Amino acid sequence: MRKCAICVALLSMLVVLSLSGASQIEIPGLILTDMQLISQESLPHWTPLWTGPIQAATIAAWFAEHGYPALMQDYNGDGIIDELDTIELANDFGEGPMRTETPRGTTDVFLVVAFANYIAERYPDEFVLKIYDQGFPQEFQAQGFGPFAPDAIPGIVLELMGEPTLDGYIHELSTGEGVIVGIEEDAERNRYFSGRSFLYEQTPAGYTPVDFAWAKEDQWADGHQGQVLQTIGRMAEWFEIEFLNRWVPVECMLALSPLVEREPEPQEHACPDNAIAYHSTSNFLGDYGEVVVEECVVREGDADIYIWTVTNISYSVDGCGFCFFMIPNADGLPILGHAEGAGWVFTSTPASWVWWLPLGSCGIQPGDSAVFMVVVPGPTTDNWIAGGVGRCFPMGTPVPARLHVVETTGPGEASDDCPDLAIRVLDESCVFDTLSGMYEFMVWFDVINVGSAPVTSSFDVSLTGTSHPGSDLTTVTVPPMLPPGGIISLTMSFTTPPDATGGAPCPLWYELIADSGYVIPECDEHNNVVIDDICCLGEPDDDPGDDPGGDPDCPDLIVEIDAIDCELDRKNGVYILTVDATVTNIGTATVTDAIYVQASCDRGSDTEVILADLDPGDTASEELVITFSVNEPGCPIPVTVTVDHPNFITECNEGNNTDTDDACCD
Repeated sequence: MRKCAICVALLSMLVVLSLSGASQIEIPGLILTDMQLISQESLPHWTPLWTGPIQAATIAAWFAEHGYPALMQDYNGDGIIDELDTIELANDFGEGPMRTETPRGTTDVFLVVAFANYIAERYPDEFVLKIYDQGFPQEFQAQGFGPFAPDAIPGIVLELMGEPTLDGYIHELSTGEGVIVGIEEDAERNRYFSGRSFLYEQTPAGYTPVDFAWAKEDQWADGHQGQVLQTIGRMAEWFEIEFLNRWVPVECMLALSPLVEREPEPQEHACPDNAIAYHSTSNFLGDYGEVVVEECVVREGDADIYIWTVTNISYSVDGCGFCFFMIPNADGLPILGHAEGAGWVFTSTPASWVWWLPLGSCGIQPGDSAVFMVVVPGPTTDNWIAGGVGRCFPMGTPVPARLHVVETTGPGEASDDCPDLAIRVLDESCVFDTLSGMYEFMVWFDVINVGSAPVTSSFDVSLTGTSHPGSDLTTVTVPPMLPPGGIISLTMSFTTPPDATGGAPCPLWYELIADSGYVIPECDEHNNVVIDDICCLGEPDDDPGDDPGGDPDCPDLIVEIDAIDCELDRKNGVYILTVDATVTNIGTATVTDAIYVQASCDRGSDTEVILADLDPGDTASEELVITFSVNEPGCPIPVTVTVDHPNFITECNEGNNTDTDDACCD
């Protein structure tokens, strides 16, 4: 007998951008990975009619592993508590109070009464059993248990919730409750399943993917094991699920819930002296605050134990801390075990390990820590990876969980081939903009893959001013498929106010980071940062032409449009607008910096760079091409060509850098 690893849901992590510009990971759904899968053929006398006892024992076993150990005992006396004891408990239920082997069999009422009594005896006054079945009170009385009331069974609250709904199922599962659903087997009995998962995003037809623990024997598994029913749910006249190629209504739904939601307790962990690795990273998550992730690796024989201590320094959203923690499992490593603090739910997927607190928790508060652990077959390699922490959600309809990307380390298989991003700064400028009263910093740079494997995922590049208050953070997303040796050229900028004296900031420090969200597993995660400084030029009262000693030597660039042509490319369905332009230095000093020439119109733009020095009187010719759809013809189309369009070069005359003409595309 073995526990099933995840079979559906949470199969991938999607990289998205938050409104704050910080990278995030989106979780597509939630699943109770640790739910045992018990087969209706586990014992010789069991039949398909045993689904009620089996699912009740399954829910008891799940709660026993999540803070309520008295709900499961060593029933078979072998010295350990495992699935074999869950089978013994299910057998006791069926042969006893659930009356599975009687002619009538296990009804909703027998299931509720037996299960509620079992919970109440072990944890009196600590649980509520929610019953989604409007007709249950009549059945309760008709089967000889007297009038239905919330206190009909001492030590537990029975709460009538109305009819089963899909929203109710999602709510109960997302709050970490034990859910049992029943579909009609015959006039007297239901077939029961335990709720395991749901996905946030519906199918194109509007259905919600869900799955359940199903007692049907898995013929592909060794020994006896139940299956996972992978299906969809919908709300029609009733809550319905697709079962055996037909829609069947959920006749009854139960949810076992602790009366007092337990908040997670702060934890601490000291990395032992025999640890084979230790890393600590501080992660600043924009306006949300800061978290620190410490990773410790201990090797014991053929197993590697990875332990993460996540400390909330200042992370807060709506007064709560974090309720999610994720570690990617890119190599699909199997796990031998896991551990987490009380209240946390663990989900294992082929692509990641996720710990989450049920809906309604306020999470790990600033100043507190949580500890998470997995055990994997060793030896492994401790690699730099992108993990995630996520906000808590209030009670109510859950929304897709998004995790902020955090840098840490984790287990993986060693590989000689890996991508590696580096930045090469080409040029930079910081000049005063008289219209906005702000200084504009601009940097031109290349992002280069210096590794031996291609970059196959999108990644972010961030630019921020680190020394001057009021500097903006800017982020751009770079598309995937950057091969080894591949280069992508970028221009980024931010604005910043004058310094405290009203003058030009000097020095102005800035930071460029390639893969700022740490989503690319690189050979070296620490060589993709450039930190540099510049002195801004062009203060508000500064006029380069004002010099009591005479006119200074200065470059002066002008541009002239020589020709504009527009051709129709019928094969590709586009117009190709070509602009020929000449740049001339009419100033008295040589231009030694890169000269940017841009052609633009309302249908697009193109930029070229002149890298050769341009002495006084010298010229350079450029061809600029703008491509746009055949659905956008026009005549005339105003075209503007600008030289030094970022306003990087300090010229004698900054107002003579453009030329205009019209194009005709028809």
